[in-house]
Amino acid sequence: MALFRNRKNGNLYFVLSTVTNATNAQDDQEMVLYRPVKSERLFCREQEEFNQKFESIDADKIVDLLGPMKNNP
Repeated sequence: MALFRNRKNGNLYFVLSTVTNATNAQDDQEMVLYRPVKSERLFCREQEEFNQKFESIDADKIVDLLGPMKNNP
């Protein structure tokens, strides 16, 4: 799972996968499936548009933004 930031509002999102649009008008269009860090709501956006509106977060900055992972015994 990759972490991205919305360039406009600064909100953080997890990218879950890439998917293929199967609607007749946009058949085979590549889409990005993603969700906000603070919600379970899913979103889908065309790959090129996603790349314009979101920026990838470097792995070394993830802990600074999200905090350390907690161990669950």
